[in-house]
Order: sequence, then C-alpha cells, then structure tokens
Amino acid sequence: MNPRIASRIQQISQLASRPLKGLLAAAAFIPSVAMAADSAVFLQYHHVSDKTPAVTSITPEMFRQHLDYLDKNDFNVAPIETIIKAIQSGRSVPDKTVVITFDDAYKNIYENAFPMLRDKGWPFTIFVSTQPVDRGFGNFLTWKQIQEMSRSGATIANHTTSHPHMPEKLPGESDQAWLERSGKEITDTEQRIRNETGQDVKMLAWPFGETAPELRKMIKEMGYIGFGQQSGAIGPLSDFTRLPRFPMSGSYSDMSGFRTKVNSRPLPVTQQEPDTAIIDPKNLTPSLTLTLADGNYQ
Repeated sequence: MNPRIASRIQQISQLASRPLKGLLAAAAFIPSVAMAADSAVFLQYHHVSDKTPAVTSITPEMFRQHLDYLDKNDFNVAPIETIIKAIQSGRSVPDKTVVITFDDAYKNIYENAFPMLRDKGWPFTIFVSTQPVDRGFGNFLTWKQIQEMSRSGATIANHTTSHPHMPEKLPGESDQAWLERSGKEITDTEQRIRNETGQDVKMLAWPFGETAPELRKMIKEMGYIGFGQQSGAIGPLSDFTRLPRFPMSGSYSDMSGFRTKVNSRPLPVTQQEPDTAIIDPKNLTPSLTLTLADGNYQ
C-alpha cells in the first residue's frame, strides 16, 4: 500500500473520532426539505475485494448489500454527468438519487463490481489514473477492460496521470511551475481517456481527496468539475471544484452507516473557514466555521 495513502487514511481516521466531526456529521444528516429535489448523494469506492487492504476496500458481499438496498428502496442510480448538469442548472433531481464512483481503476472493479452493476443496468463512474494502466500494473485495469465498461455505460473520468499529492510543491518549485505541472497531470490524462474511450467529461477526482485554492481556481478556468472524498451530499450551493462524496471502505461501509448516508441531504453552506481540504498532521482538532444560507431548517 502506498505509504502516503496509509498516512492520509490514518490522519483522517484520527480526525473522524473527534467530537467536532461527530457534531458536523449529525448536522449534515438533518434533512432539508427545501433542498431535497435539488440534491444527490455520491458514493466513492476503491477496491471491491476481500483480498485487498480493508481500509481501502469493501468486500464483494457488502457491495452487493449496498446495491440491493438501493434497488429494494427505489433509489435512482444515475449517470454522473446528468446529475451534475441538473444540479448546476437548477433543474429538479429525482428524489433519492445516488451516483456510484470508483477511484484509481483497480482490476477488481471489473472482476467484482462491474458484473453486479451490469446485472442491474446501472451507470457508474471510474476515475482513472492513467500511468499504472499504461504501464500494465497487475492490480489495475487494462484499457480493454475500461473500454468494455465504457461501452456498457460507465463514465471514464480523470484522476490525474501519476496520482500525485497535488497541493504539495516539489523542492524549489515555483508557484507557476507547480500549477503548470498540475495542469499537465490533468490534460495529459484527459487526452489518454479521450484517445482510448472517446469520452471527455472533464470531471476530476483529486488524488487523496486533497487540493488547494490555487488548484481549484485552475480547474474551474479549465472547465472541470472537481470531487473530493469528504463526506456529504451535493446540492446547488456546493463547491463544484471539490464536491463531496461518501467514502465506502473499511468500517465506513457498514449497512447502518450506508442507510444514513444515502438518505442524507446537504446543509446550505455558503462559506466555510478555513477554505481548505488539507489535513494538518500537527493539528488533528482544527476548528471549522460554517455560514449557512437563510432558510427553514434546523
């Protein structure tokens, strides 16, 4: 397992145990009737396997339970582009809408998740880091497998070329060089996806879920939608350069939590301070101030 991933996951797990996190999570799950027709829940998966690290995995059996719950409870599993465009333009979104996404393009998505999703006829999105695919790494999808899923209705989107920690500058790197390098990670990946699948959706999942204001400004100017891996539902007031998704791996994939998350609604947050998604390992009890729009909600 990549040491940086392990470090980030450990930091996130420590933060999640703090009281502030719990209070915010409870608030986020209070339904907002006024927002219900304009919001959706996005789910983020990595591995779908019982043979990979549990902290970044969901077992095939648990994944099937997730899908069966959505099916039996009449959820609308929708394509990512359709829902993003609807929310951005102010159009109504069907109640109980869910979008299913996978990060990193692991082979077990094709082996274990794809057959279940195909049987239900449901769309899904794979955010692909192209370097391991191009180099034929054994645990990653091949372009042939990606093309097959694309033909079956999967959206193939951008997760950069080499999966770097994008807020981090190289030693001695200027701000301009950092932004140029980051931009190239995105544009080169988009070109590979376009060449291999014909898709060009301009949607980016930030590696490790982390970004910076300068990077968010850059992708907005490039015409991209950005996704993180912080928990929450998506609504019209969400920041479309770092949209939330509920991570579904390890202890975060249990059915009790899953039911709560897929039925959640977004709080109408108009501003947050600090304006960053980066965790400071020296400060695992940060403060967060949210400004909410006027409205009739608890």
